[in-house]
Amino acid sequence: MSALRKKAGRRSAREARADNLVGADVTIDDFANTLRLHARFKKSVTNVSNEVKQKAAKQDEKSTWDETDEENLMKDSTKGRRNRRKSKCQQDNDEEEGVDYPLDIWFIISEYIQPEAVGKFARICKSSYYVTTTGKFWFHLYKLYYKFVPDLPERLRPQCMRLHGLRASVIRALHYSYFRTSEGERDDMSYLRQEEPHSLVKRKCTLMWHKEGKVRWYFYFKLKEISKTRNSSLKSSIQCGVKKTEFLEMLEDVAVNPEDGCKVLRVSCLKYSMLPPVIGLVLQTVSMNLMPGFREYRLQLGFGTSDVPSTLTNQIILRNVIGCSIFNWWDSAYPHQDVGYTIELPQNDSWD
Repeated sequence: MSALRKKAGRRSAREARADNLVGADVTIDDFANTLRLHARFKKSVTNVSNEVKQKAAKQDEKSTWDETDEENLMKDSTKGRRNRRKSKCQQDNDEEEGVDYPLDIWFIISEYIQPEAVGKFARICKSSYYVTTTGKFWFHLYKLYYKFVPDLPERLRPQCMRLHGLRASVIRALHYSYFRTSEGERDDMSYLRQEEPHSLVKRKCTLMWHKEGKVRWYFYFKLKEISKTRNSSLKSSIQCGVKKTEFLEMLEDVAVNPEDGCKVLRVSCLKYSMLPPVIGLVLQTVSMNLMPGFREYRLQLGFGTSDVPSTLTNQIILRNVIGCSIFNWWDSAYPHQDVGYTIELPQNDSWD
């Protein structure tokens, strides 16, 4: 009995010592001399250990995020350097003039340019543009695409072609033959390209006349852009103060075109109408309405001394209008001086 009691007392003392170790602070000696290897810690101790683990994990995560941020900053800085280098290289490439071909090569290429591609060819570079300003280019284009037509004016025939105003003459001759559709071929989209009289607003009337046909009257109004008129007057005033160019240089000017920026409005009427003079005035308003019977129109043109619509001085009213047409200076129907239009004055001087 005494031996059994001693064993039980030893067990209880060991268990008490182990329980006391669990509640107290843990030391290295406790781990080395412990008698219960499977003893569990209390919740307080486990919570402390969990907090320590969480703090350590947060610190590790923070360190990893800091490392990734540093890596991203490094990448961004390297990308910025690369982009700056690329932009600098691109600027250097843009500043380079490229290959400058001799002018003779551009003259050889120009011999294969079709009339409708002259504008594209002139926009390639300065050398190609210079080629299109020479008489050699326009003479070659004229000889290559010239074709005789019965209604071609004498001024546009080969024996009358000269350097002065050669560009405009060649363009006009090409519109008589090259750009004109054949009589049997009908252009279904021509009505879409026809301009309206409202597009002529803010143009200055430089000339007006009328002409009698077989069954109708034609009234013509030559209208020029104000900006180009001002620019030409400014250029002429500057040229008066500067040393005048030589007469031979003026005769060799290929780009001279007195009709540049001009359009002609032709109004077809069944009856004649007496009109007030509007030469030198600016077209401000245009209105076109149907007349009773819904067959003819009534065209009303308002002219003034400026392009402000509220300063009307003269008004033109054309009745029994059956059609309106607008012609550019290169059109074959444009009334040039070499075409030969006759102006007939009316017999009756009274106003309608």
